[in-house]
Amino acid sequence: MAYKLKKHPTKSIPKIQFSFWIITRIALIICAAYSFFTGDLVMGFESVFCFIFTHLWDMFQVFGNGSFIEEVPPLSQTMLNVIIFIGIVIGSYMGCFDKLWWFDDFMHILSGIVCAVFGYDFACIIQRKKGECAATLAAIFSLMFALSIAAGWEFYEFLMDTFHGTNLQLSKPGPETAMFDLSEYHGEYGYIGLVDTMTDMIMNAIGGIAGMIFMIVLRNKKKK
Repeated sequence: MAYKLKKHPTKSIPKIQFSFWIITRIALIICAAYSFFTGDLVMGFESVFCFIFTHLWDMFQVFGNGSFIEEVPPLSQTMLNVIIFIGIVIGSYMGCFDKLWWFDDFMHILSGIVCAVFGYDFACIIQRKKGECAATLAAIFSLMFALSIAAGWEFYEFLMDTFHGTNLQLSKPGPETAMFDLSEYHGEYGYIGLVDTMTDMIMNAIGGIAGMIFMIVLRNKKKK
């Protein structure tokens, strides 16, 4: 079968969701331009990458070539855009990560929920040709998917700290760790970094479990 590009199905996206997509993309372009103008390359490239991620569903539809990936609902992209907008625009550019002590934990919990919700439906889509996907299998996949995304984010933070000199994992002295009492962390910045990383993973796991339970209940209600 010859590979074919598909016309973008814009009309299949609910208008309210599509409007939010546009708002998120415009906000990211402004954030990226501002970061590059002020010399903050890390946030500039992060905004660009997130702008690309806001087009995942579009790419699935255009380049899917009839594969299962085209069945991913637009709501999944909307949920991803919610995380991106809150995390990048509100969290980073409006300073909520620095002003609100709980904001980072909130973002990791929210990320876990969204990833688990997406993972559950994704498992069902992958299994569609072999029949209905068992709820247990979909639930396990959704939780593992959420934890995998969390691990991938920690990889990103570690690599940025290692090769670009940032302090995303709070493992070295700097303004990011100035508010910590080092005596409570065995006198080691590395221990602060360990606590930060493991806390992030635990928050993602909590969100993943919440999202998994939500999808089990939601899908069982629809069956009945």
